[in-house]
Amino acid sequence: MKTNILISGLTLLLCWSAAAQTASYWISQGESDLAAHDLTDANTSFAQAVALSPTNETANAFYAVTRLLVLPAEPAGSNFLTRIGVPVSGRNIYNWTATPPLDTNDVPLAPAGVDADEFTAQLRTNVLQAITGAISNLAVITDTNFTLDLTSNETSVTDVTVDYGDLKLIQAGLYGAQYLIYVLNSQNLDAQLTGLRALYTSGTISAATVLADYPQLFTFATTNDMPAALAAFNNAVNTYMIASDFIRARPPGELRLFNYDDVSAQEEGDFRLTLQNLQDSLVLGPQWLSLDPNVAVDFGQSFTGTTALRSLAPQFDGNAISLGSFPDVTFGGLVYGLSDNDVEGFLGKFLTMLPVGRAPVLSSSNTVNVAFTTLAGHYYSLEVSSDLLNWQVEDNFTASNDVTVEVDPVVASPRFYRLRDDSAFLALSGQVLDQNTGLPIAGAQVQSLYDGTSTFTDSNGYFYLVTTLPANEEYDELEVSAPGYSTSDNYYYGSSPISGLQIYLSTPPPNDDFANRTVLTGSSVSVDGNNSGATQENGEPPDNTYGGYGGKSVWFSWTAPGTTSYEVSVSTTSVYYPILGIYTGNQLSSLSTVADLYGYGYYTSYTLNATAGQTYQIEVDDFYGAGGPYTLSIAP
Repeated sequence: MKTNILISGLTLLLCWSAAAQTASYWISQGESDLAAHDLTDANTSFAQAVALSPTNETANAFYAVTRLLVLPAEPAGSNFLTRIGVPVSGRNIYNWTATPPLDTNDVPLAPAGVDADEFTAQLRTNVLQAITGAISNLAVITDTNFTLDLTSNETSVTDVTVDYGDLKLIQAGLYGAQYLIYVLNSQNLDAQLTGLRALYTSGTISAATVLADYPQLFTFATTNDMPAALAAFNNAVNTYMIASDFIRARPPGELRLFNYDDVSAQEEGDFRLTLQNLQDSLVLGPQWLSLDPNVAVDFGQSFTGTTALRSLAPQFDGNAISLGSFPDVTFGGLVYGLSDNDVEGFLGKFLTMLPVGRAPVLSSSNTVNVAFTTLAGHYYSLEVSSDLLNWQVEDNFTASNDVTVEVDPVVASPRFYRLRDDSAFLALSGQVLDQNTGLPIAGAQVQSLYDGTSTFTDSNGYFYLVTTLPANEEYDELEVSAPGYSTSDNYYYGSSPISGLQIYLSTPPPNDDFANRTVLTGSSVSVDGNNSGATQENGEPPDNTYGGYGGKSVWFSWTAPGTTSYEVSVSTTSVYYPILGIYTGNQLSSLSTVADLYGYGYYTSYTLNATAGQTYQIEVDDFYGAGGPYTLSIAP
């Protein structure tokens, strides 16, 4: 009897103690747990606070956030992470280091028996439940003056004040996540990850093979969630507008979790307009986009469940999309006003778009018309071959339409044609010519010094070089060489394709090498020359006074007839900053410097205090290594 009375008393005492712990107590306890980075206990504390006071806005704000942050630690979330190979160690939301096992190429290894649709099932079953709960918590917060101060210990980053607008923006994002989960769940994503991994390992994975191996992929798995997706989208837009209006109306200088500034004003305004257009179309039918009045959208079509993503897929060749193969550029009545070229041009910024050839047609004028689907604004090379092994470039052009017709003369032997899109790479084209005669140089090698790609000029001196450099590189250094000519090395700038280049090669002057220097005699000397084809010889003394520029040196040898001062000068008509070097000695590797200087403009001179009988070696060059006509003069 006494024992029963004691147990009853203890029970009443415990019940009284629990009731005495108010929502404020559990909020304070939860904040302490947050500061200690204990999300599980924090979430439990905030749940207790909400249970005791369902309308407490602070408790609901904390509970909404923490119920999402603890998902990886919840049984369903933790088990799923383990199933896909994420190790338990390192699953810390404050410092997440856990990742699936990777192969030597840093590609995740596919867990055996896991389907891609398990990810959407996890989202639909477990994540969606937490998101829906968090939305309900945030809906409790109706006081527009609500604020919540968080310390750096609680956020693990910095102190921050969260207000009504911040929470409404988070709520809008959660509605958006709801919408995406419903949409994803409606799609058939039934593809074995190990099967996809096998395709990758064998080197055969591509969009074409995946679609062929999984014929049900991206068809509808269910349309039951479409009404819920529509409601979630409307809620997301409506809540976002409330949040946006609130954040825009904050006093200047007030800092919160999400802030509005001049930098983001235009983009955010455009986003609002687009959201409003999409929402209006749900009720009013097709709406012209405010940002593009030539395009109309009918977003309601995406909720009808009549057009599967699979039915909108173009034809793939590997990972390339065949131009002109989109079955419906309205995407099931979702958007109007777009042409094939609009859609393919946009995708061409990210994917490879493959030109498709049509059967050649013999014209009445006895020429062959070859038609290809093309992208306007893209740069193409038409190649021809007689054996499908050896190909040569027949023409280069920038397409202006979605179909391009090339005209080729009829030849006796069979010809094969193919079109290559070079728009993704830096391309350069032009002609290599003889500096003296202006005639084309056939067989000259043109090489990019940036990536090593090279080509040769044709019989008319023309070349077309496609590098492996991206098209936005906009410059390259080309080395051009041909037998009997000095090598040219110059930079070229411009938007790809860099076309119309004219590169001149010169034959080396007789006194290009030190051993073949021109001998000058007399006290007054004037000699004309051209160092365009000159080169820098190994072992030449460095031109330290001007940083080693030049590279077009020619050599002279002059013996002073008397002991007196001589004015040695170099003048040019078109070459800036001519270089004048004067040395003594007879071996290139052991010359002694008397003078090494360059002038400003087109003239350089030096007063040489010469000694009778002394031989001086004279070098003529120019600062930029351009080369050109010059006059070397010596006068007492």
